[in-house]
Amino acid sequence: MIQYIQILRFAAAMWVALYHAKYSDFFPQLPQALRIFIDGGYAGVDIFFVISGVIMALVTQDSPRGIRHAGQFVLMRFARIYTGWWPVMAITVGMFVWLNALLPQTNLWSSAFLYFSNSSLHVSSVIWTLMYELYFYLIIGLSLLLPVGWRDRILGVMALCIAVYVAAQWSAGNYQATELHRATYTTWCCAAPLVLEFFAGYFLYRYLQKKPHHDWRWWAVATLILALLALCVGRKVIPAESFLAEFYFWTERTIFVGLAACALLGTALLAPPLPQGRWQWLSSLGNYSFAIYLLHSLVFDIFRRSATWLEPLYQHRVAVTCLVFVVLLAFSALYYHFIEHPLYQACRRKITQWLPLKT
Repeated sequence: MIQYIQILRFAAAMWVALYHAKYSDFFPQLPQALRIFIDGGYAGVDIFFVISGVIMALVTQDSPRGIRHAGQFVLMRFARIYTGWWPVMAITVGMFVWLNALLPQTNLWSSAFLYFSNSSLHVSSVIWTLMYELYFYLIIGLSLLLPVGWRDRILGVMALCIAVYVAAQWSAGNYQATELHRATYTTWCCAAPLVLEFFAGYFLYRYLQKKPHHDWRWWAVATLILALLALCVGRKVIPAESFLAEFYFWTERTIFVGLAACALLGTALLAPPLPQGRWQWLSSLGNYSFAIYLLHSLVFDIFRRSATWLEPLYQHRVAVTCLVFVVLLAFSALYYHFIEHPLYQACRRKITQWLPLKT
């Protein structure tokens, strides 16, 4: 199960990177089928969200009630995000300052601490997803204060309330405006349609725990059908180049892309184990997924700013694109092994020392 999830994490990160690479003009003219695949790369975020829900259900299934367990859980999950993001932010801000390209309206506080604010003012365009990750971690952490039998009930009620709120806002047409009213911004962020994807992953794992005898092939068929349905909705119903990626289509995105992501995770949870050794290298690439997600915009920006000396190579655009992604993967591997992972492990040790669990 974990092997498949690791592979999906890596695939989702690379898919998002491919989606953003098209805005950096790396790609030559592509066949229509490949262009459609790249245009759907925003769905990698939905896969990440469902995976997060699954992982939260997995790691908390045996957690006892108590403020120490809840506190340690929240601190470690927050550390996982911040230790990965802060070094990348420091590198990004340092580069922008050196190039005199840091916009004066950039919100450094929101970018650093990842609280909900206008995402167009962030240092990086991808970190809005981390705000939802932290939000869901906090929800799960608070649920650990409850008796075990009440956790899923309360979380289910919360998910239902968000779903009702989303349905009411969608039916009232409040997601059609290109800008949200400031008074409703925080409420909308905390009850955004995409938050339901975390809950869907969480309860998907709980459901398959109780009924593990499903045939994974039926889930694979459902994944294909739902993915094709999401593609049809995105390309035929919604007249936008980015399809369901824009926030005013998040309700439709949650329904169609979120359901496809859930079916995909169901397939991964039920599929037979991979052969030992043969696919280990592919599974290990999942370790680099967070670094790929955080670093790809920075790597693309560096290549864009190097256009002068890369210009002679642009007649070989496919080779340049391959080079960019090789550099991204290599940079991400180095970042994981020498910065992200050591920092996180150091934080884990400190948190364990500072807030030890009673045995």
